Amino acid sequence: MNPRPSSSERVTLASRGSRLALAQSERVAAFLRAVRPGLEVEVMVVRTTGDKDMRPFAQIGGKGLFTSEVERAVVEGRADLAVHSAKDLTADLAPGCVIAAIPERVSSHDIVIGGRGSTGEERLGTLADGARVGTSSMRRRALLNETRPDLEVVEFRGNLDTRLRKVAEGEVDAAILAAAGLERLPDVTEVDAAPLDPGHWVPAPSQGALAVEALAERNDLLELCRSIDDPDARAQVELERAFARHLEGGCSIPLGCLARSNEPGLVALGYLATPDGLTALRDRISGGVHEAAALGEELAAAILQGGGDDILEDLREQEAPEVVEP
Repeated sequence: MNPRPSSSERVTLASRGSRLALAQSERVAAFLRAVRPGLEVEVMVVRTTGDKDMRPFAQIGGKGLFTSEVERAVVEGRADLAVHSAKDLTADLAPGCVIAAIPERVSSHDIVIGGRGSTGEERLGTLADGARVGTSSMRRRALLNETRPDLEVVEFRGNLDTRLRKVAEGEVDAAILAAAGLERLPDVTEVDAAPLDPGHWVPAPSQGALAVEALAERNDLLELCRSIDDPDARAQVELERAFARHLEGGCSIPLGCLARSNEPGLVALGYLATPDGLTALRDRISGGVHEAAALGEELAAAILQGGGDDILEDLREQEAPEVVEP
């Protein structure tokens, strides 16, 4: 199907239907209206595989659990733009698509809900042996096992409201979430949360960033989106995505990457671990903004050379289907 022509006064955004996803899309809509007064922006809800299948991410397998169907709406011309949490995007976009904008990024670090203390580390440290901690992330699971192997890690799917309710009702003693979710939902800012140090608890690549996707041939939309693109956020995301791409990172691989902008350019921290957290690799790199993607690949290569190749090979063997002899 050919992309439908859109009026310069009307744009349709494809989005997941969760409250957080809709808040993110409305944030992008507000940015677009601000740069083009009078622009009419409509949000179209798309249900994704990740919304329909509530098994643990590692069991579902594959990539793009929360993005493929949203992306398809743009490819098929049902929407002009797609709004994603950038960390959910696959390494390779659908043919003909590009990231048209990375708006200003919010906090990238993880937080702890539950426990006692002013920092996430203190809260995890106060939990009793065997306490239940909720997370749906292989990365966070590995970091928890590295930090507190005595804790019970509980699979923790559901939208943000559901996760917060599970903590409040005592289904788990604590949970680890992304700070960005609370920041983008103003009515949950009163939640008692404490930050984890990203120097150790390395966030997922692109956590806290949004990605606006469009067809590469839609010059009108690309020009519009350039007005809401944040150069620092784009450089950070380019580095972090290149890191994950080089490691072929998906939901079943415990990896993290965080790039930060400074006056000379970028500085980044990379992380890769075994699922049990017993082997964890970290490395740093710095360089110019213009070489963001190359820096991400170089950082990933350093991780691989430091033992990451062995970790990934073991993971591939674990994921390989068992061969049954006739």
